Amino acid sequence: MSELTFCKQFLSAMDNRPLKLSSDHIADARNYPAGAFILPRLPHRQHPARPTPKPSATQIASETPSNPTLSITLKPTKPTAPTVPLPAIIPAQTSIYDLKTAYATSTSIPSSKIKILYKKKPVPDSKTVAEVIGPDADAGSDVEFSVMVMGGATAGSTPVASPPAVAPSEAEKGLAGATGAGPAAQGPSGKSVVDTAEFWDDLKGFMVQRIRDEAEAERLHGIFRGAWERS
Repeated sequence: MSELTFCKQFLSAMDNRPLKLSSDHIADARNYPAGAFILPRLPHRQHPARPTPKPSATQIASETPSNPTLSITLKPTKPTAPTVPLPAIIPAQTSIYDLKTAYATSTSIPSSKIKILYKKKPVPDSKTVAEVIGPDADAGSDVEFSVMVMGGATAGSTPVASPPAVAPSEAEKGLAGATGAGPAAQGPSGKSVVDTAEFWDDLKGFMVQRIRDEAEAERLHGIFRGAWERS
């Protein structure tokens, strides 16, 4: 029996019934016409396979070797500066500013005159080594960063050292008598330190590492230095 024939028979059977049924209407199944048509069951379809859940960050951390290290080579773009190898660097915990500071310490070139490049492109100080290289290197491999020295700085120039720690004198402790000697000599301090370019470079580097945003650190650096100079 086709669907069209079934529909015609059903509508014909409904025409003989009252238009409205009472609320207590009961249909006697024995009065149903013989050979009632029943639609065939649809073929059973297999449910799709459940997708494999993605591993959580905790699972990834547990499956990843603890603190993998890399060997990093800081190679200058000009042969006049030395190449500095840095073994056993933890990429997720080492920033580009750390590489710049390490190169400055090894070569006595001011960090403000150094720019770090990766694949010939400058990288910001606020990024970590892991963020820059991505999946390019496996644990234990050697990664090369280029170093561009700006402003004519050369290796071997004397870096500005931080003033040495000086123990407080007897007079400062309040233990000296009225005829005691004057205060002990100290290194550069106060305004003479703040007036140096190295102080502001160190302050900028500190802010870059703390807020991890080189543009914002540059803005704050300008505000602080401008306020100091106006005062």
